[in-house]
Amino acid sequence: MERRRGVTLLELIVVLTVGAIVVTLGTLAFSGYFQRDSAKRAAQVFAQDLIAARSFAVRTQEPVVIRFYESSLWYEVENQSGTTEIARRRFGLNADIDLSGVTLDVAGDSLVFDPRGIADMSGAGGALGTATFSSGAISYTVSFNGMGASKIDPT
Repeated sequence: MERRRGVTLLELIVVLTVGAIVVTLGTLAFSGYFQRDSAKRAAQVFAQDLIAARSFAVRTQEPVVIRFYESSLWYEVENQSGTTEIARRRFGLNADIDLSGVTLDVAGDSLVFDPRGIADMSGAGGALGTATFSSGAISYTVSFNGMGASKIDPT
């Protein structure tokens, strides 16, 4: 009697189950990667905007403000009179960087560089101000001083 070659239903189910498990694990791994990347990228952009704000204040000899709108997930950098916008960063689902939270730990949710390029840090919780950028469970914190120098750390 001749035996037929082929795949049994049980073998097919086992292969499809293993494949589904591999795809699920890969998706979970990449999901964490994208959250880390989003939060870190937002922190890096903010650190660059601190430098740009300070430079603009010194160059134009006028105060520059970084104003956070935490509930709307965005911030803007402009001269204090509001006539020149230096940067506007929006975060969230429909923005360039997908974040779930943005927090500036300075009183009034704004930071002002004076014409000499020095920020008033009296509203900060200590010698350094902090801004935290979160994507899901992943957060990065930017610690900065009155001269705009910053350090980025995962939290």
